[in-house]
Amino acid sequence: MEKIKLNLPDFEYKELTWIEQDNVSSQGRSAEYEEQNEYYRSIGFTVDNTTYYQCFEVGKDIHDFCKTIFSRYSVSIFKQPPGSTLPVHEDTFYRFAELNGIDPYQCCRVNIFLEDWKSGHYLEINGNPVLQWKKGDAIVIKREQPHLSGNMGVEPKYTMQITGVINELKRR
Repeated sequence: MEKIKLNLPDFEYKELTWIEQDNVSSQGRSAEYEEQNEYYRSIGFTVDNTTYYQCFEVGKDIHDFCKTIFSRYSVSIFKQPPGSTLPVHEDTFYRFAELNGIDPYQCCRVNIFLEDWKSGHYLEINGNPVLQWKKGDAIVIKREQPHLSGNMGVEPKYTMQITGVINELKRR
């Protein structure tokens, strides 16, 4: 698990136009993704306990920041409400790789914590818990690195995900 520290500018990220998503509904994505969601349903995950919010339409200030991380990137802001779980999964980077004409194994995601850790906020990667983070702490996630996220706290957990090409990562 690779950790990096970033100096985050102040972004407005709480009042965005959010898209509600979950990890059990059929979403017409890849067969691999749909099989994963079917598995989650079969072991008891529901819309109620896997709902999260994502925003892909971000401002120029966020795009300017992303350009200091990667040359080519996609970005989203992730809001995980109290009581929500993102079950263990591996990112495939399929869409980003396809749009950029590269192998998905050349991709990574930088998961950036937008606020200091709060009680009940949880991330795990490769079986290792990540806790007590500070605003601007980040984790680099590559293919075949299982990870999960949960919010057992009383306040939403906010992160930014910037997906890009591993050898173009400018901050190490």
